[in-house]
Amino acid sequence: MVTPKSVYIVEDIAISRMSLETMLKENDYEVSGSAATAEIAWKEIQQTTTDLVLLDINLAGEKNGIWLAQQVRKHLSIPIVYLTAFGDQQTLKEVLDTKPNGYLMKPYQEATLLTTIDIAVTNFSETGTTPKNFIFIKDKLVKIKIDISDIFYVKSDGNYLEVKLKDKTHVIRKKLLEFKKELPNSLFFQCHQRYLINISKVDIIKTNVIILQNEELPLSLKYKSAIENTLSNL
Repeated sequence: MVTPKSVYIVEDIAISRMSLETMLKENDYEVSGSAATAEIAWKEIQQTTTDLVLLDINLAGEKNGIWLAQQVRKHLSIPIVYLTAFGDQQTLKEVLDTKPNGYLMKPYQEATLLTTIDIAVTNFSETGTTPKNFIFIKDKLVKIKIDISDIFYVKSDGNYLEVKLKDKTHVIRKKLLEFKKELPNSLFFQCHQRYLINISKVDIIKTNVIILQNEELPLSLKYKSAIENTLSNL
């Protein structure tokens, strides 16, 4: 099995957090960091190289472990293993919605925890869940490789699309919804029936206009709330 190089621990009970750190280090794991709250953990996880997040559900603070798992799922490609004392149906439903890679009820045995971590990392790496960061598009007679993060927006004009980069626009023959399936849904959102935007490029949201790098695009009410909710969680 694949042994993760590093594990990030999210546990609000100090003695439990220290116990987990000791257990992992004694079994040749690295601890990339630890936190008692979801908010602090999310900030640190984004800045740390981590192979797996070990996550308690019930945490101190306004946000719980499920909220943190949602952020990880939206923006990163890291396996998650839950540790919890809560096994009610409502909690289980919320947990399953985040597609965890492991779930352990407290109290648990050391061997069970270590095996769960190994299985989670192995399965995660084998499923190829790491999102690709580039695509090939056919512009005229040439196939061009472009970084997904370089796309500002995509405009539909019937059977053709304009793929807008910072200094260049590619024209391809494809439907908007078909092209959308090739892009990560955590990064690209529709703002209008004819427009698909890169959420990371948004500068300003107005009543019916969204601005990316000083360019105004139409914003439909139908899509506005999803964009605003995503931006508020970044």
